[in-house]
Amino acid sequence: MRTSILITGVLTLFWLPLQAQTIQTDSSSRPDHLIYTIVQQQPEFPGGMSKLGQYISENLRYPKAAQAAGLAGRVFIRFLITKQGAIEKVKVLKGVSPEIDAEAMRMVASMPNWVPGKVDGQAVDCFYNLPINFSVR
Repeated sequence: MRTSILITGVLTLFWLPLQAQTIQTDSSSRPDHLIYTIVQQQPEFPGGMSKLGQYISENLRYPKAAQAAGLAGRVFIRFLITKQGAIEKVKVLKGVSPEIDAEAMRMVASMPNWVPGKVDGQAVDCFYNLPINFSVR
């Protein structure tokens, strides 16, 4: 009797949180076209985070005027990764300056297709937030 209660308790402790995992959709979603903000499996840049870092370092161009002015900081970019992995709706959430923000958006928009996020094993459209650092060296 105690064993079955213990097993039931352990299963409840670990199984219920998995079943209750919250999936959130964006407020701009329509019932016929959901856009997720939280997914069960995060989207991924081809090759993972290390390849994303490499891609950014190879493709990000510091605007000369911003560099000369000593402008630096972190730009937060939000973009949609479609269920096919394409990048769309690139937007600055928090910027540094118009020229730096534009360069961050250009670089993100030029990225190759990502591995899309998934809900219940199915690829879905979801938003992704990416901080991009600009520092004068």
